[in-house]
Amino acid sequence: MNNSTTQIITHFFLLALAFGTQLFSPIVSTKLTGVGFYKLGTSIVLSCLVFAIGVDFFMSPTLSGADYLCYGILILSNVITSVFHRDQKSSFMWMIYVLQIITFFYFTYHTFLGDAPWIVLFLSSMTILGMSNFSMILGHYYLVVPKLSERPLIICLYLFWIFMVMKIVLSLRVLFTMGMPYFEEGTMLGDGYMFNWLFISMRYLWGYLAPLVLSGFTYKLCRLRSIQSATGVLYIIEFFVIVGELISVYLMSKHGLAL
Repeated sequence: MNNSTTQIITHFFLLALAFGTQLFSPIVSTKLTGVGFYKLGTSIVLSCLVFAIGVDFFMSPTLSGADYLCYGILILSNVITSVFHRDQKSSFMWMIYVLQIITFFYFTYHTFLGDAPWIVLFLSSMTILGMSNFSMILGHYYLVVPKLSERPLIICLYLFWIFMVMKIVLSLRVLFTMGMPYFEEGTMLGDGYMFNWLFISMRYLWGYLAPLVLSGFTYKLCRLRSIQSATGVLYIIEFFVIVGELISVYLMSKHGLAL
């Protein structure tokens, strides 16, 4: 990872959001939502990819052939599915989906040069970023399809909790094995004693605790079939998740702490 911190954070966030949104798209069948919901998710993925390649091109003009190939496959395949996808997902669309996921996994490995800590951080961030974003747009789509069962949204919340707990476990492992010297009084490591505590406090309170508490309220609202209220809470959850993950990738790029 030889690029600037700004480029790393931007590239990381955009790819994680695109990958996560794409990965979880089959959770709810397009027969239930109509193809409009799928196209909405695809437009988010395409926007992230276009911004990501723009950032990479202008901040690091020497993109490799593999970079261009991955961007090309992902952008072209999403354009094709956006144009030709129908309410019933065909075998051809499933083949494209598999190609997209394989390409994303390869792109992840290539981007982080096989660096295991970076890859683990990216994949863990991708799951909660993608799931929070997918849940938010799904909740919003209940305005379009009012009779849609709340079950897909509840499944999203279950998955969100699973991924969140896994990420917290990984984060705490790094904190107690590598991070403790950064929080000793008077330390000059990282950004200094005060700022280290500020970042770690925001990381855990905003990035982990707040989304978990709010997701509990969302679950209760879904059970009450108050989907519009649940969607409002999901907007707030996504905001906190984004803030938490941006802090996490900053700490990793600057200090090697995958929190």
